[in-house]
Amino acid sequence: MTSKPIEKKKEQLVLALYPNAIGFGYAVMTNALNVLVSQVVNIRPISNKQSLKRIKEIINYYKPHIVVIEDYQGIGSRKSKRIQKVLDSIYLYAQKKHLKVRRYSRNDIRYVFSNFNAHTKHEIACVIAGNVKNMERKLREPRKINESEKYVTGAFDAVSLGVTHFYMVE
Repeated sequence: MTSKPIEKKKEQLVLALYPNAIGFGYAVMTNALNVLVSQVVNIRPISNKQSLKRIKEIINYYKPHIVVIEDYQGIGSRKSKRIQKVLDSIYLYAQKKHLKVRRYSRNDIRYVFSNFNAHTKHEIACVIAGNVKNMERKLREPRKINESEKYVTGAFDAVSLGVTHFYMVE
């Protein structure tokens, strides 16, 4: 009697992209706690064309199964027109590449992280840093009211989108 080999479920790569004022943050993940890469890409001078060029390179390099972006029409989102155009372009490019695209609003992210008693961006970053390997070293002090957002925040924003995706699909 021969037995069938046990098929291992193939992990799907999720690429979370979070455009912001300086460029974009991205995270490549296999599950909510396994972040393979999280980076911030600085685009200077800021340009949608250059941002999209880099995003396309990242998509083509990592070949994700799913692309996760923010739903700027959702509750709690305050994206500029420029970033809305970038998000729309990412969506169209991913569709053209036959990739699944999932969109989550800031409200969705807040809902997921409220389960960990995290409500602000810094509290969310602290939850991520405490649970995801290699993110703790990226955590910075909370910004003061007169300071602009920290450079590394884009990486935490991207990971929070990825975590939200995994939470919402399971």
